[in-house]
Amino acid sequence: MSNLTQILIIVAIGLHALAALFWAGSSANLARTGGMGAEILFPRQMGAALIATLTGGHLWSALHTGGFGPYEMVLAFGVLCAFIAAGIQGAVVGGSIRKLRAGGDEAGLRKRMAGAYRASAGLLALALVAMVIARFI
Repeated sequence: MSNLTQILIIVAIGLHALAALFWAGSSANLARTGGMGAEILFPRQMGAALIATLTGGHLWSALHTGGFGPYEMVLAFGVLCAFIAAGIQGAVVGGSIRKLRAGGDEAGLRKRMAGAYRASAGLLALALVAMVIARFI
């Protein structure tokens, strides 16, 4: 592996970890606050989700192309959890924000967003745990 390849992997790991931690942490915070501030953080969260997905895909292609053993199975579980979390946030939170801007029932929509953030925060916590423990399986 060349020095450039190693540097790219190091940068990808750093970006992947930072984006994933921001996404999971802000989701947990928004779940705790009942979705207050989601209008501001939601686009940034989806940007972090995109960065985590792109860098994770690069890391998978660079480091896990040889087979599909226990390590890759645990990582794939984490990927699945993150994808489900992104789908929940995109559909429920994104839809609720659009309805809020159109003058919808704020209390009901905030409750809906909080539930979506609780579910996605749990899934993202599982994804983070999977990334951390995968190499030890």
